[in-house]
Amino acid sequence: MDRPQVLLEDDHLLVLNKPAGWLVAEVDRDRTVLAWARQRALSMSADPQALHLVHRLDRDTSGCIVLAKSLEDAQKLGATFSDRRVYKSYVALTFPVPAVRWAEVEHLLRARRIEGGEKMEVVEQHGVLAQSEVEVLARGRRYGFVRVLPKQGRKHHIRVALADMGAPIIGDFLYGGRFVARQAKRVMLHARSLEFAHPHGLGHIRVHAPLARDLVTLFQQDGGLVPSALDRRHRRNRPKRKGPQGSDKRRR
Repeated sequence: MDRPQVLLEDDHLLVLNKPAGWLVAEVDRDRTVLAWARQRALSMSADPQALHLVHRLDRDTSGCIVLAKSLEDAQKLGATFSDRRVYKSYVALTFPVPAVRWAEVEHLLRARRIEGGEKMEVVEQHGVLAQSEVEVLARGRRYGFVRVLPKQGRKHHIRVALADMGAPIIGDFLYGGRFVARQAKRVMLHARSLEFAHPHGLGHIRVHAPLARDLVTLFQQDGGLVPSALDRRHRRNRPKRKGPQGSDKRRR
C-alpha cells in the first residue's frame, strides 16, 4: 500500500506527495495524511499536535499537499493560498481528448446537495468564480493527458472545468457519468506542483510530486507517452479562445 512521501521539509512546513485513496483528515480515521504526518512527528520526538493542514485534496486526488508546523505558519500559509499567491499545476487523464489544445475556461459555480454529499454546478449568476488554463500535453488512442492551472481553489474546480469542455476526467462518475467512471478505479487527477513564497521570507518554494503509477500506467496502456518536459509552459501569446458572446474567455 502506498504511503505519503516527503517532498520538502524545513522548520516551518512539510510538503507531502499524497497517495490516491487517502483522506487528508477526518475524525476517527487512521489512514489520513494528517494522522500519518503526526505519527511521523511523534517518532521523531516532535510535537505531533503542532502540525496543521494548510489546504485540502479530494480522497482520489494524488499529489502535493502542504502542512504547517505551527498555528502561526498555518495562518500565514493559509493566507497565501486564500490570496491566490500560490501557483498550482495539476495533470489529469480525460476521455475524450479536449477538442482544443489550449483554452482558458471560466465558470460560476454553486454547490447543490445530493445524496452523500455535494455537487458543483455551473450557473449563470450568484456563483463563485472559477478560472483555469487547460492545455493538452499528450494524446493516447482515446485519452488525453491534460495540464490544468487553476487560479482559485474551488471545490471540484478542475473536474467541473474539464467536464464542461466535454472531456471529463477518467474515473469521475459525478461529472462524467457511468461510462467514464468505468475507465479507471479512481478519478485520475494529480496535484503535480506548487510554487509560493516561504512564510518566513526564506526564498521561493517550488515542489513537484512524481506522477502516480496508476495514472502513468493507464496512459501508457492507451498508447500514450508522458511528456519528458512535463512542467514546461508551452503557450506563448496564443490567442484566447472566444466565448459565446465574443469575449476572450469561456464563461457559462
